[in-house]
Amino acid sequence: MRAIIDTDPNLARVLQLAERIVPGLRGEQSDVPLPDALRHDDGIADGATALRALCRHWAQAHGAAGAHYVALRCWGLAIWQPVYLGVIATHLDTHVPRLAGLAQPVVAGFPAGFRLPIHAPATGDLSTRMRLAADELRTLCQATREVLMPLVALHPRAADRLQAECVLGALLLVRRQQPARPDAELVALGAGWLTQLGIAGGCGFFAYRARDGTPALALDRKVCCHHFRRPDGEKCSTCPKLPLDTRIARLLADPS
Repeated sequence: MRAIIDTDPNLARVLQLAERIVPGLRGEQSDVPLPDALRHDDGIADGATALRALCRHWAQAHGAAGAHYVALRCWGLAIWQPVYLGVIATHLDTHVPRLAGLAQPVVAGFPAGFRLPIHAPATGDLSTRMRLAADELRTLCQATREVLMPLVALHPRAADRLQAECVLGALLLVRRQQPARPDAELVALGAGWLTQLGIAGGCGFFAYRARDGTPALALDRKVCCHHFRRPDGEKCSTCPKLPLDTRIARLLADPS
């Protein structure tokens, strides 16, 4: 009889934390394979299967929005869960998960949670955790990009910028859990993350005044996702195609 392997308590805590911060970020630890899931460390032939299906879904659903929309949509969907997991774990816990073996089941064109092999996550001080998490993410994102680029019109610079945007978006969520953190410190942390990931300058923050007059930060995006090209789409509130004053006005009008 095969012995039952206990789950790791530190990994369990990190996964519970991530789901609490981002309810859709549902992770589990198991050594049981997930068929037809997105994997980032398979060989090219195996790893391309799920990504090819993801690309086919979005090309069929919104191909009229153009090749750049489909490419950036698939790239962002493939990497956002591991990026958010790594950033949240680094800043809000003491342990950072390893991403080897990460699998993301896809439901109706969207990665729906993820599974990690049972393992003891790495630990250390903040700078060590950032380095460890950046190493994991750099490996995962590079492997994903190598499989995805032959399938869609993914421009390397646009991919860098969307990845950077994802990292800084995760940092803004961390900021909500640490509201006393000074803006200048968050900006410096963001720059540190992007430097370690090799995508420095891919995104930034801009400062504005919230409706109550308090200082606030928003993403200073450097790439357009082309969502506005969909029949049901429009420019995001912080779309780089919009003038800065329009972006701020949209942020102030947002009820959330």
